[in-house]
Amino acid sequence: MHLKTDIDITQFLLQVKKCENDVFYETLEGDILNLTSALSQYVFCSIAKQPHYWKTGIVRCKNVDDYHILSEYLVEDEQ
Repeated sequence: MHLKTDIDITQFLLQVKKCENDVFYETLEGDILNLTSALSQYVFCSIAKQPHYWKTGIVRCKNVDDYHILSEYLVEDEQ
């Protein structure tokens, strides 16, 4: 799933904390950030300001049910 373009990053990360399992942000370059980690959240916030990463990055949840928690921030297709 891709992130919507107009989300509040802080609110998104607060929702990530509600997820049962790990949530990952993956770039096309092969970088994988575990968004349940504070350090990874910091890196995510810095790269999220770059349109290339925002449009091409993918959010993957270890637990399928966690997608429901994040649904208001995700889209299936790139925008």
